[in-house]
Amino acid sequence: MSNAEIHAKLAAGEELQILDVREPDEFSSGHILGASSIPLGVLEKALSQLDPNLSYYLVCRTGTRSDMACHLLAEQGFNHIQNVLPGMSQWTFDIEK
Repeated sequence: MSNAEIHAKLAAGEELQILDVREPDEFSSGHILGASSIPLGVLEKALSQLDPNLSYYLVCRTGTRSDMACHLLAEQGFNHIQNVLPGMSQWTFDIEK
């Protein structure tokens, strides 16, 4: 899923489950509006907080960590996951701090 596609969904008022898997300091420097912070290193321990029936959009700085997170979630039975590319390094839309 592209940055522009995520932005279009948000602009249309869709409620999205966006998981930002960057480190806390990266997240606090700016993230997609409404995103939740679950760093990749703790994602496996946080699986019980997530509903495998929901759709999740995973984002990091460039797409590498979010790709790893997508694989982790897929291995745990999550079927509705999308990697947001190219990620926050090229996010040109509104951010939340």
